[in-house]
Amino acid sequence: MKIGIISRGNLEDKLFWSGVPNTIYTNFKKEKIKVVKIDNLNEKYRKLLVIKREYLKFLKKEKFDETYNIGVSKNYSIQLSSRLKNIVNLSHLLTFDMSLVSFLKTDIPIIVWTDILYTDYYHHYYKDQKISKNSLEDIKSLEYATIKKCKLILFSSRWSLNNAKLKYKKFKNKFKLLEFGPSLRKEISEKRIRKKIYKRKKNKIRLISLSVDKKRKGVDKQIKLMDYINKQGFKCDLTIIGHKSKIKLNNSNLKFLGFINKNNVLGEDKISRHLLNSHFHILLSSAEAYGISLIEANSRGLPNISFDVGGISHIVKNEKNGRLFKKNEKIEKIGNYITSTFCNVKKYRKLSISSYLESKKKFNYKIIISKFKNLVIK
Repeated sequence: MKIGIISRGNLEDKLFWSGVPNTIYTNFKKEKIKVVKIDNLNEKYRKLLVIKREYLKFLKKEKFDETYNIGVSKNYSIQLSSRLKNIVNLSHLLTFDMSLVSFLKTDIPIIVWTDILYTDYYHHYYKDQKISKNSLEDIKSLEYATIKKCKLILFSSRWSLNNAKLKYKKFKNKFKLLEFGPSLRKEISEKRIRKKIYKRKKNKIRLISLSVDKKRKGVDKQIKLMDYINKQGFKCDLTIIGHKSKIKLNNSNLKFLGFINKNNVLGEDKISRHLLNSHFHILLSSAEAYGISLIEANSRGLPNISFDVGGISHIVKNEKNGRLFKKNEKIEKIGNYITSTFCNVKKYRKLSISSYLESKKKFNYKIIISKFKNLVIK
């Protein structure tokens, strides 16, 4: 097996698409799969359309997609055709972006590995926005063309897989389930995780959130949750990694650490350290196709507290690796669950250890890539 991994960004960059392409590329090499990088595509054409995107956004309050565009997709296919002429003996092509291969003419079997169909992505994330008619037409056209020509489409959650099967019944046999794992390089032993869990503070509830998008990830609700817990007579603080508040808040219990670069080993170590020293990871998203941060929290023995939206229920299982609540659940109910679990030391430790074990069993890349091989070789 020799796989060409297609990416418009740099496969060495752990920041591109939450680090998923880089992590898979790295783990393929670890598992002795021969890989060829077909990355760093020329983006000039796409970037020209950014001007149009901003124009429509400002003047017409309309969302235009400069990536899922027929002209841009054709340009990517021309580039890929040229690159493939110099690569021999590829058994498969793998991409994480359907639009890159919609017009690609090749006899090499193509596999797409994604978290959601792009048509579903727009409905899930932007249903309240006015979308450009041209973009909607291009998205549908490119998506269909890619699905028609691909050998396999791998979806990271049962939710996105089922949606795809309903939408494209004719091609449902091409659709398979294969999770994404954490985008953290270092694995931590069960012994160390248990030790860290037992050493966590018992006089203060430490909440943490890996949230870049303030509005969608529900940062304001996270802060209200922390405030509610403190008002109940508990000591509680909240650390937010990713989003950097522009407003100076007079709250000693709240820390905005801003963006931490995972490309830097010290950056990843810092994120890990904060996760290991916290009690619960909070993600109160209004929309979420998957949620890599949930898996990363579990990999550090941290239970997740989240809303049941999108593909999150594929990751978080109640009392196994966290707790799901209905979207827009009352903060009081969430807070009461956290405090009661925290106060029951035996229950909390059991949930934390179970969170780590669930991550190791279900979201370990050694297991995921073994499944990938089985799906591809069938």
